[in-house]
Amino acid sequence: MKKSEWNDHDIKEMIKQLPRIKDDRHPSHIYSKVKKEKRPWNSVRRFVPALVTLAALFIVVLLSPALISQLNQSNQDSAMEGSFSTDSSGGEAKTATESPANELDSDPGPAQDPKEESQLKMAEDNDKYSESITTPETELQHERLSVFKEDVADKDYYSYGVVSADAIPVPVSVITKAEENQKDWVEQYETISNLLPESDWGFQDYFPIKGDLSLGENKETVLLTMDENHPYSGSSAIESNFYQSLLYSFEEKDVKEIILQNKDGSTPEFSHYGTLSSIPLNQDLHHAFYSYSPNGRDRYLVPDPVNRKNVKQSIGAMKETPSGLFKSVIPEHLSMDVTESDDMVIVTFNEKVDLDSMNFQSAQELIEGILLTARSSGYEKVQFQNIVQGKWNGFNFAHPIETPLSPNKKSLNE
Repeated sequence: MKKSEWNDHDIKEMIKQLPRIKDDRHPSHIYSKVKKEKRPWNSVRRFVPALVTLAALFIVVLLSPALISQLNQSNQDSAMEGSFSTDSSGGEAKTATESPANELDSDPGPAQDPKEESQLKMAEDNDKYSESITTPETELQHERLSVFKEDVADKDYYSYGVVSADAIPVPVSVITKAEENQKDWVEQYETISNLLPESDWGFQDYFPIKGDLSLGENKETVLLTMDENHPYSGSSAIESNFYQSLLYSFEEKDVKEIILQNKDGSTPEFSHYGTLSSIPLNQDLHHAFYSYSPNGRDRYLVPDPVNRKNVKQSIGAMKETPSGLFKSVIPEHLSMDVTESDDMVIVTFNEKVDLDSMNFQSAQELIEGILLTARSSGYEKVQFQNIVQGKWNGFNFAHPIETPLSPNKKSLNE
């Protein structure tokens, strides 16, 4: 090549004469521009995993029919091999269903898994529970205030006229185990009277009676031989309580009267009652029942001592209490019509009665108070009408309800 005529000095001079280039951009701005130019490739690289996944799925879809077919064929071959067995002599093959009965019986089978045993036990328990919750309603125990026939199917009960601090006699009924070969029920009555937790129930200590009780020879009377210094005379309230207590204690037993005597055989004399030789039992007294609390906590169904003419008057009297100590069991807004047939009382409420909308014990007192009032007039059944519930607490209102045997059910375990 021809040697250039330019020397270094001339080149430098020429460069100095070139126009000056000025760039006002910040270096970071220039760097960001460079990064942006690299992004297209980065975006493509980000989508590569997704494309690979889609391709893999596409291959699986193409191959799955063949795989499924091969798997089904393998299962069928295994099933065919398992369904046939060859005897030890290499003879003819037999299916399991063609095995002789004696071979099946002799085969003890595989040992049962403990987990399977537990599951079977659980299933049996569930079956038993299902049977228990479908027990007929007549076999269930219901919470009642009074003693009904179903309560004493295999038991006995004894009634006692306990007395409160307000000088109010209250009948309570103690259910006990039936005594086998019992000759004299009066002896059992006296035994239980020594065990009554009267103070726990809200009453005074009144029992046992101060005297000797025995069953008459004809078994139609109870004989009370009183102690010489008995505490049952001195005021009308004391003597009334004594009379009512004995009445409540024996009126539900199959005896006609209580005969009173002193130890010398004479007739007892009281300051207000005068001479009192006997107390008649099992009469239709036409008493009305009310709710009463001796301690502000416990409540009892109590009859008033007034003897009315008939059951209609007795139920009508339940709306008005004889004193401030008693409470009516019939709500103030509720009215009813009462009619009598040959063997039952028919109570028709003039307004629909929704027992579930009431306090549970108040609803119990309404129904059982009317039943006890009807029984006091000698009736054994009551037909209720215009109650919302067809069945409630074991009562079936589609049919006449049997009246209780005795009020205020108790047990010695309470």
